[in-house]
Amino acid sequence: MFLKNKLSIFSGLLLLLMTFQACSDGSVSVDENVALIQGSVESSGISEKAVSNADVSAATVTAARISSNGSFDIISETETQVDASGNFTLEVDANSLNHIAVLVETNGETLKGYLSKSIENGQSYTIKPVNSVSTAEAVVFADIVAKGKADIVHKADIEAVVNQRSATAIRSSSTASGRVATAVENSADARMTFFSEYGEADAETKMDTWFEIMTEAQAEFESAISNNSSAEAKEAAFDALLDAKLFAYAEAGLSEVEISKLVHMQAKVKNNSLGSASSDIRSDVRASSSLLVALAVDNATIARAEASGMSQATISAISDAGAKLTGEVRTSAGTNSQIQAAFETYHEEVKAAIESDSSVEGSVIVTIDLEINAIGGAKFIFDSAISGILSLNILNDAYAEFAGSVRNSVESRSDSIGSVEAEAMADILLLINLF
Repeated sequence: MFLKNKLSIFSGLLLLLMTFQACSDGSVSVDENVALIQGSVESSGISEKAVSNADVSAATVTAARISSNGSFDIISETETQVDASGNFTLEVDANSLNHIAVLVETNGETLKGYLSKSIENGQSYTIKPVNSVSTAEAVVFADIVAKGKADIVHKADIEAVVNQRSATAIRSSSTASGRVATAVENSADARMTFFSEYGEADAETKMDTWFEIMTEAQAEFESAISNNSSAEAKEAAFDALLDAKLFAYAEAGLSEVEISKLVHMQAKVKNNSLGSASSDIRSDVRASSSLLVALAVDNATIARAEASGMSQATISAISDAGAKLTGEVRTSAGTNSQIQAAFETYHEEVKAAIESDSSVEGSVIVTIDLEINAIGGAKFIFDSAISGILSLNILNDAYAEFAGSVRNSVESRSDSIGSVEAEAMADILLLINLF
């Protein structure tokens, strides 16, 4: 079910992308000697100033390249003005340039944005609206470039951890932007390590597959939010980006359960990397990371319930619990107590659904779950092992040991859990106990 859903969703995303490109780029004639970068400036993104449309339309826009030391180096002869509607078009002689950024000088400050891929002459590119959030993202990416990690970090990684609230904190402090950059880098390192441990293809092949899909998804996301100003449309575009991220992991060769482990590990690594970052940053990172985990766990739990032979009524109840989980995480302020409570509720509701299934001996499932969550049990050991840890080897071992302990608890009672498939049941109990 997971792969079918993701294939359907991603096919829809690509169709939407082609529609947006047809609307925005199809009529644009591009000189073969330059690349066109089209975008807009959002006046709401200009911090601490009440600006008018005139202020935005007077803005000067130039292209820049993010150099290896993280500086924004102006590309000569690219300066242009924002029009009365806040839109701009830059002409850039690409000449195999990468890490291209857009700088907007307006009302005494500089807003930034950057493109998610290298550009080529003769092509047209759309950058998402330049505002406070895009500026914070560009600053974080510049830190990542300076640390030599740009080859393993995708723009979608940064997109997922910066929003309006955290952008203000990031822009106000180089220390804050550095902490967020470190969190994103460590999360990307965790992905590479995970790719090395799981799946059939080599890590580099998995990474190439994931990056290729995400580059298309990021382009679609930026086109979508450039062509729709409503909050609902932007939220839908972001949800589609998260769905594409899970789809890309599946296409890279990871199973549903492995994807859940990976995104949970990345969430822990990001939170463990933030140190003394502000509460706004920590909450935003926690909320966005937890939403991806919720989506992955929901998809994986449903898939494993289907594989186990549970009834459609049970699967529907599990699906309802997953919808509630993602809804609560999405609307939360990102506090640890809110996220934890949402996942605990999900745990209880999925467990109750399983217990009532005719193919399952409910009392045995209760016993196994109590054993997992007992003081000194598998969950207690797992939580202790990953608390504050950044060592990827230690984290990988902790996840492997937790999975092994849960599987042993189920397999030792395989004769008494009912007709349900034991391996699938072990996966479900692992999934609902990750948080």
